[in-house]
Amino acid sequence: MIKETKYTLSSLKLIKEAVMKITCVESNYAHIGYVYLQPPSGKIPHQTNCTLNQSMDISQIQIPFDQKPELGTFLDNMTMLPYSFRSGYKQAKFETEYGVDFDSSEYITRFEVGLSPAQFIQLIESQSYRLFESVWHNQTCHIFLLDEFDSVFSEFNVICRMNRKEDAYLIIQFIEPAALGVTFHPSEEKNIALIKGLISANPELYPLSYLLQPDFELIEDK
Repeated sequence: MIKETKYTLSSLKLIKEAVMKITCVESNYAHIGYVYLQPPSGKIPHQTNCTLNQSMDISQIQIPFDQKPELGTFLDNMTMLPYSFRSGYKQAKFETEYGVDFDSSEYITRFEVGLSPAQFIQLIESQSYRLFESVWHNQTCHIFLLDEFDSVFSEFNVICRMNRKEDAYLIIQFIEPAALGVTFHPSEEKNIALIKGLISANPELYPLSYLLQPDFELIEDK
């Protein structure tokens, strides 16, 4: 069992680490978002063609952080998959929308998601990217939302652990390929897993100071 750790907003301000990186790339072929759940191992060059500041004052973007004890009950009511995310993918139980990167212990470091500029701006302006603290499985956990609240905590979504440890999970929405314009051979068709939220009881891997300091970029690649 992970030792319970307490944080306060004042103490978080004293921690200086990398900033939370979510990048939306607008191109003539596809709109893709790059979500870095962990601080990148190397420095990511700042994009000079970022256009997000044309839509909003990027200096005012914040990640709300609230304590919400009742979220533990929300999580208890969701289905827990009997396998880890990576093993489920390897066993062809589902497909991913785009790429997913793991570290050596099968914790997710980064993933790609279909994300249009309009969706990206809406998520930022509505403060859908947010962080909650709750208690789940008798330990303090932090839940980072990657979509609107109701879309993350939908009764139809499931929880999937990252590995055999009980310190990091994903909130997953399974969606039919046709909804994303994807076609499989009938004998190979499977649902596509969309990552809607991160549940972490391991602040060393997913630091709060990182998740609470946004660095969002909207990039034109045409």
